[in-house]
Amino acid sequence: MFPATSRVGNSTICSSIVCGSELFVLDAGRGLLALGAAMRDDARFRQIRRVHVFVSHAHLDHWEGLKDVDWFWKPDNGLDVRIWGTREALQAIRRGFAHPSYVPLEVLARGTTAALRFQALKAWQSKAIGDWQLETFPLHHYSGIGREKRLLDTLGFRLTGPGGVRVAYVCDHEPIASTRAMERSILQGTHLAIIDAHFSSIVDHCFGHGSQEHAAGLARQHPDTLILASHLAPMLTDTELHAARRRYANGVANYKLAHETSNWRWNERLERFVPGPKTGAQAGKR
Repeated sequence: MFPATSRVGNSTICSSIVCGSELFVLDAGRGLLALGAAMRDDARFRQIRRVHVFVSHAHLDHWEGLKDVDWFWKPDNGLDVRIWGTREALQAIRRGFAHPSYVPLEVLARGTTAALRFQALKAWQSKAIGDWQLETFPLHHYSGIGREKRLLDTLGFRLTGPGGVRVAYVCDHEPIASTRAMERSILQGTHLAIIDAHFSSIVDHCFGHGSQEHAAGLARQHPDTLILASHLAPMLTDTELHAARRRYANGVANYKLAHETSNWRWNERLERFVPGPKTGAQAGKR
């Protein structure tokens, strides 16, 4: 185990939604290890039989947790695992796990999971997954600047579950004028949204990432949506992260920092998400 350096988070990004026998995982950074460990001990996960991992794009920090999660090491665990992502993302995962870098996931899945499948996605798709509906959106994310700038095929996700509960995931994403309509569309009628807030201020936007200032603005525009600021920059201290939250979101009740052990529970009577008990199952940093 590496030493904790932050109360907000030390693991690359991973968030999850638990509903009956279905588990939806939004990106598979090192936070996935905490989720896998919680599935051994937390009663909320005992019914899980199907795991859907949605990988937003090809960057390593969004799928590196697959290497060590319990699913591929615990014999005969009975889990049906499906990994969803763009062809670019799925190719990156296969290359990253190929010999001699590591061991292909298909090999790790033998004798552990009941099934392992890869499913390619494109932007602007709508697909039924059990009792849930998945929608995909194109995000603005890239690496490098100038001649070295390379766009990545990056997806945002919105999941609509039983009873109409909606959760959106918009990470990694740098908002620009041409993406405003997409942002409004994905947040319209959404109850909880995990938003890229890598930087503190809008003036710092670059490398395909947003800011707390922008995320707080979205919270004001969508007061019925709980906004969780995520993918927070590892170079910022907790003091700086909380200072940015106070600067840009002071008094905004529906704006929170996503952090390790964050846990939100859907309250059907109130028709909104409320804080749940602390758990290591959900991590949200970077």
